[in-house]
Amino acid sequence: MAEKKEELKPQTLEDEVEELKHKFASIVNLCLPPKEVLDEVKKDLITAQISILKIFKTLLDYQIETLQKLAEGKPSQPQKKEKKIQKIKVE
Repeated sequence: MAEKKEELKPQTLEDEVEELKHKFASIVNLCLPPKEVLDEVKKDLITAQISILKIFKTLLDYQIETLQKLAEGKPSQPQKKEKKIQKIKVE
């Protein structure tokens, strides 16, 4: 009866970290779409950010223009002339 003794080596912290990294990478690879799709998503996100920043820039430019007109003493919007009431004859 020959018994085989297995030596159990205590796993070091570095080995555990490497194993966890490997498992995590395999899980992430299963969840992520192909590279072409990721590139397209990144491009769309960047385009969306650019659009939002352009909107803020436009609003900021408008506000600056309005404040400059107020500082110069000009009205921000032209004043409308009041229309006279016209009588309509009904037969």
